Amino acid sequence: MAPSRISNGAVVSETTAERRTELLAATTRVIARRGYAGTRFQDVADEAGVAVGTLQHHFGTRSRMLSEALEQWIDDTDERLVELRASEGDAWDRLHTILVYVGTRIGERSDSWRMFLDFTGEALKDPELRRSAALSQQRWLDGFRQTIREGIAEGTFAPVVDGDEAAAILSGLIDGLALQVFAMDSDISGAEATAWLVNTARVLVRPHSA
Repeated sequence: MAPSRISNGAVVSETTAERRTELLAATTRVIARRGYAGTRFQDVADEAGVAVGTLQHHFGTRSRMLSEALEQWIDDTDERLVELRASEGDAWDRLHTILVYVGTRIGERSDSWRMFLDFTGEALKDPELRRSAALSQQRWLDGFRQTIREGIAEGTFAPVVDGDEAAAILSGLIDGLALQVFAMDSDISGAEATAWLVNTARVLVRPHSA
């Protein structure tokens, strides 16, 4: 018998869970190309190479499929943030690692970033999406806050502003860079985005090791 786990309050087999993950990845790719409002069951079915009925079986409604794609993105980015914050070195090394990852992904025009920005636009009209988008942003902001607080506590940082304020500035800069790249077709490269993030962080937190 295939192993099982809990997902959305129901017990599902690992095989089913893997299939849902594949379908959500296809959904993400379609949203990145067509946008939230323009993504239909048929578009995702064509992308995944399945029948529309397969999507209806797994998700029920189009709205649920799109919402789960966002939830999957949030879970994946949260997991990645935890991994980055657990990297070796002092707080500056860890913060630097996070910023390089984010800057590089923006420069690569990542599908997941494009999808998330489209969701945030739709969130202006949809309270449920707004809550999900806000949750994702808050988790990243908390990751920056915790890393900066750790740096202050261990004597690695001597910030020129309050640590939480420094975290908010970095988070806002990331959002601004992403908007320029994805909404305004800026030619900002990953190296440029990374340099701006790292240099801004260096000015804000004044790491002793940098």
